[in-house]
Amino acid sequence: MSPDPKKKAVVAAVDVLGLEPRWPKEAREWEKLVADNEVVYEDRHVVVFHDPIDEEHESSRLAGEIRLTLLSKKEGVDNLMDLGVADETLNAAILHGIQQAALRLGLEKKGFEVRSHIYPPLQHRPEVAFKIRAGKPPKKPSSISGSTQEDASQTAAST
Repeated sequence: MSPDPKKKAVVAAVDVLGLEPRWPKEAREWEKLVADNEVVYEDRHVVVFHDPIDEEHESSRLAGEIRLTLLSKKEGVDNLMDLGVADETLNAAILHGIQQAALRLGLEKKGFEVRSHIYPPLQHRPEVAFKIRAGKPPKKPSSISGSTQEDASQTAAST
């Protein structure tokens, strides 16, 4: 059987280059922040990773405490105040990302907190970010002025 003269030969880039072409692209901001950190959950909208950086206004990290950060991959959403009803897909992805990270690490059994830093001086990252923290939070000193913690617990027990 001879080749059909009407059919044209198809030449692909791999035939010419020897491999698939790769174009260098600039890393997006969230990719730079995640870098080599362990990713707990990722989809096309969000990424949740173990965050080794403690913000200056956060308490010191306790031994065994888990600190994660969820970042949006969507450009132009700088913080929680930029999310609206039109961002329903991203809103759902944020909630789903938090739930998936918690389930993968078993945090739903221990409890955890979710925070979002909005605007300076609290927000230091250029995109919407949610902090997920699990473990024992630092104990706060008694806020009752002029009495001891023991006095406060006796007062609470007598009421």
